[in-house]
Amino acid sequence: MKKVVLFVSLAICLSAAPAVAATRGGSRPFGLGLVLGEPTGLTAKLYLQQSFALQMGVGWVDDFNDDNGLHLNLDFLWHPVVLAREASFTLPFYLGVGMRFLDHDYRYYYARGVYYGYHDSRLGVRAPFGLLMDFTRVPLDLYLEVALVVDVLFFNEDYYEPYRYGRDRVNWNAGIGVRYYF
Repeated sequence: MKKVVLFVSLAICLSAAPAVAATRGGSRPFGLGLVLGEPTGLTAKLYLQQSFALQMGVGWVDDFNDDNGLHLNLDFLWHPVVLAREASFTLPFYLGVGMRFLDHDYRYYYARGVYYGYHDSRLGVRAPFGLLMDFTRVPLDLYLEVALVVDVLFFNEDYYEPYRYGRDRVNWNAGIGVRYYF
């Protein structure tokens, strides 16, 4: 089931990209790279116009509460203002809206070593904002992003606990990433 959800999500992300996209200041509209943080994984960005882009991500969430899972996101981004423009880079601020899917696994150990936890899948709304350092001499960008996440739908699969534990509906993602443009 997890593999089917992953392949369907990637197919949707790729089919959402138009055949001919406007370029980011040249002839390289598509970037692929890595992001570290929450989630950690692969990131991609496709510029649709000079100020609008699609951002996709596939990664792993692993926080301090032993709360982890596979994270997929697709965001529509808008770059409304450029904060700095130098010969070697531009520094735009961006914000956006999108969706995220989390195949979530929560586990903890009770005092006597008894295992409790649950596994569920979540679908939510994601609102990212951040700063992007877009280098002009090399086809790279570096970004810092924070995203508000509100989970809307929960698909429960397995329960390992005797009572229902409270679910977090609102959460934050944050990360730093780098992308190379083709």
